[in-house]
Amino acid sequence: MAAGGRLTSLARTRSRYSGEPVQYAAEALRAYREDPFLPDAHGEQAVLESQVMKELGRGGEWWAHPVGIAGMRLAPGQSVVVLDSHSGSRPGRKFPMADYALAHLLPFAEPGVQVNGVMRLRVSGVRKADLQLELVGTGSRLVLRGAQGTRWRHLLAERRRDLEEGGLLPLWDEAEVTSYELEDEREFASLVQTGNDLAWLGSGLLRRIAIFQNFSTAYSTRSWITGDEWIFELDTHRNVPLDHDAFLDRLMDEIWGLPLRITRRYCDCSLLGTGRRGYQCTFYLEHRHPDVPGVMQIRFRWGDPVYGDDVRDRLEDLDADQDWLDRVLPRRSGRPGGSAVRTGGSR
Repeated sequence: MAAGGRLTSLARTRSRYSGEPVQYAAEALRAYREDPFLPDAHGEQAVLESQVMKELGRGGEWWAHPVGIAGMRLAPGQSVVVLDSHSGSRPGRKFPMADYALAHLLPFAEPGVQVNGVMRLRVSGVRKADLQLELVGTGSRLVLRGAQGTRWRHLLAERRRDLEEGGLLPLWDEAEVTSYELEDEREFASLVQTGNDLAWLGSGLLRRIAIFQNFSTAYSTRSWITGDEWIFELDTHRNVPLDHDAFLDRLMDEIWGLPLRITRRYCDCSLLGTGRRGYQCTFYLEHRHPDVPGVMQIRFRWGDPVYGDDVRDRLEDLDADQDWLDRVLPRRSGRPGGSAVRTGGSR
């Protein structure tokens, strides 16, 4: 294969993992030849990216892309999270993803209670549709890129006003670590340690966010953390084949994936064809190096709808890709222009 053809092939693969435009991926590969094809973050940078992945993914809303992230833009010293334009909770009710992100990420204190949001997270700048974030006192940097026309300064002022009117203290402009954050870090030291232990996993998944859409047949992706496990639930409609092995192969790919190994599995795929209308296969994955802490649990669920009967309408209202919808939520046969299948949510 000619050098140009190989570069294009690598760029297409990277794009399917990261969600970058193919041309952007090609330029990154061309400019940083000594880096891995898809570089990973380390240290405080990984912690920052992991916290963003955690907070954006746990809201239980509806998005055009899993957890509301359309893709990443990755280069040395630069990590850009491209947000969906909107998040929605039901047809006809949607709101800017930028609002959702600020509500989940920016730290604020409830005096005498706790700090909400990502502790030590600070807004370091605003440039057009880009909100620049960092963990105070570190070299970590991350950009949230909103949809065209996003007015971050206006949204930040609104968020501050709403919190202060409720007797809460915004912390995202503080120059130092606050006493509220230090107190919480002492009181919830085990949770802080778990977050640090899982940083390699959360950051690695954020940088490969597009795998949940490109390599999975799931119409719904949700995540949360319990103990030292980062749990993902992926729901596939019963009219669509469930091929979890193909997804896991991509996730654990030696070149493009994460350094994971399957440590336990409970597979119910044998129930297909027995008349059962649903089942779940659960896989536990850990780092290939046994000394690295943290577990990823993935639940692949297949069957009848569980999250509502109008999800395709909801996702179309949020401008989800039509080819993807046709793949994971096919319309009833014989009714190409009819109503959507009755199924659950892509979150």
